[in-house]
Amino acid sequence: MDRGTHTTATALIDAVRERTHEARVAEAAAFVAVGDWAAAHTSSEVVGDPITTLGEWDSEALSGDQFLELGGPGAPVVAEFCISEVAAARGCSFDAARRLVGDAVELRYRLPCVHARVAAGEVDVWRGRRIAQATRTLTFEAAGFVDRHVAYVAGKATGAEVDRLVAEAAARFDPETTEAERHAADGDRYLSIDLGDTAYADPLTGTLRGTVNVHGSLDLADALDLERTVAHVARQLGELGCDPNLDIRRSMALGEIARRCDGVATLEYDVEQPPTRARREVVLFVHLDQAAITGTLNGIGPRIDACTGMTGIDLARLDTPGAPRGAVTVEQVQSWCAAPDTTVTVKPIIDLTTEDAVNGYAPPDRIADHVRARWPRCVFPYCTRSSRTADLDHCDAYEQHGPLGQTSTRNLFPLCRRHHRMKTHRELRTGNRWTYRPTDPNAGEPPNAVIWTSPLGLRYLVDRDGTRPWPPEAT
Repeated sequence: MDRGTHTTATALIDAVRERTHEARVAEAAAFVAVGDWAAAHTSSEVVGDPITTLGEWDSEALSGDQFLELGGPGAPVVAEFCISEVAAARGCSFDAARRLVGDAVELRYRLPCVHARVAAGEVDVWRGRRIAQATRTLTFEAAGFVDRHVAYVAGKATGAEVDRLVAEAAARFDPETTEAERHAADGDRYLSIDLGDTAYADPLTGTLRGTVNVHGSLDLADALDLERTVAHVARQLGELGCDPNLDIRRSMALGEIARRCDGVATLEYDVEQPPTRARREVVLFVHLDQAAITGTLNGIGPRIDACTGMTGIDLARLDTPGAPRGAVTVEQVQSWCAAPDTTVTVKPIIDLTTEDAVNGYAPPDRIADHVRARWPRCVFPYCTRSSRTADLDHCDAYEQHGPLGQTSTRNLFPLCRRHHRMKTHRELRTGNRWTYRPTDPNAGEPPNAVIWTSPLGLRYLVDRDGTRPWPPEAT
């Protein structure tokens, strides 16, 4: 690419960045204005007060304007008729405007930290609204817990991460309901194999497909066992030259597993000759202290949750490979580990303030776990892919006969496969590639971050809070 073409391309990308920034600022300002409008049409009562419960207004009030509960407990109620003004100004339906006003009220009164970042243009409005919609059913204290913990990463937190945090807040501040729902979920487990007369026929054409549907709801530990076995058998089928389609091999694996059980339909057996049974393996990365196990603090007083100030709230942070992450109750962990045929592996807590290095190219598990704990996502600008499945890239290229300690916790960064390729290979049009380096705090750059340079020379800073153009004045 010649100099003039490069200048034109850079100007075009700069225009995209500037227009995007202007649109983000304008959208944030409009959202804040909606919140201001709602605040001017609120009542002194708040959601959760007995007199504001819908249906308890007198007939005269119901015939005209009335106050609606648009936010969660603790948020003020909002006059219904004011929403029509918002709908007309936005050119949208009343229902869409009602949802918008509800999200604005939720953020303004129950999630002030996230609201401040949205108002400043640091977090996209749609991300703030996604968080507001997830916290609507939480208590006021639980919503504050989510607000404090998600605000600093609101710009890049995924929906699943927000949902996990909301579930943890609900468990911490309403443990009775959470435990009741967990036990109720046990009764919802099922496994169905559709073997009806027409299950194997196409409902539209009537032609025979020769397949049936299998669906169900399993306990998490049972699901992990099944997934591990299905994946193992599917891999074996692939090695034997079976169908290259993984989905087909996984479906065939269930049949292979059933046939390997030799048609046994009962768990009864001769005590002297018990059948061989695979041991359940549970690998738990759990942040849990001794007080949660004993129920007392240092064996003296009751266990007090630091976040809620209440007793008897013991949550474990589950971070198990292949399993959904999040908080689970101690009782559920105990139920998983109680079976006599279960092997429990305890992983030590990783101290992210230390550094470790080896001389070989491939990092050992302790270094890989350290890097992925420090960087939960791919470090490419704006990427949200988990570091669990990402490649570990040497920022400074590994030299076969180079200095010792090149594979270290400071020189390895997670990159998903696509962005690893982008970093490794040159772009066709420019002949350049994406490059990155760790920041230098001595040069006034933020610590614990990396700075990327695009093929056009544009730079982006990535840290645990998200991505932003660098230097800041560029926007």
